[in-house]
Amino acid sequence: MKKLSVIILLITGFLYQCQKTPVYPDQPIIDYESFSLYISINSLDQEVLTGKINFSFTDGDGNIGFEPEADTSSFELPDSLRYNLFLQLYDYHKGDYVEIPEEDGGYLKYIIPYLDKQPLIGTISVTIEYPIINYDTIFYTFFLYDRDLNRSNTDTTEVRILSGIELN
Repeated sequence: MKKLSVIILLITGFLYQCQKTPVYPDQPIIDYESFSLYISINSLDQEVLTGKINFSFTDGDGNIGFEPEADTSSFELPDSLRYNLFLQLYDYHKGDYVEIPEEDGGYLKYIIPYLDKQPLIGTISVTIEYPIINYDTIFYTFFLYDRDLNRSNTDTTEVRILSGIELN
């Protein structure tokens, strides 16, 4: 009888452990999943090369995304308060990968909408249109901020070769 009680207690404990919610740090963690390229038609009925980057994320205190805010056009906010997802484009040039400057479209900034659930676990997809193919061999690095301005780790996409892709 004692053995049966111990076995039942162990099984109950095991099942209880299986139902516990995992604990994640308050700092967001991102994990790259995929970077795909395809030809699509934009709103002007033109062919464009489109890239789609997918990554998963966790945030222990669940405060990713900005709440809808009042008009901030009358004053300048730093990028970390205005945007919360940042991507940096790199291109292969003369034997090395070089960072493409913001003025050439190399630094992309996005706003993730308000999310609030503890812990927060999900997947984010970012779509990028390339109406003109300026680069040959590219990859991105990316990171995000939560509402407490905790910065995530930086992750990197796979290298993609754009040469040979022609748009009409």
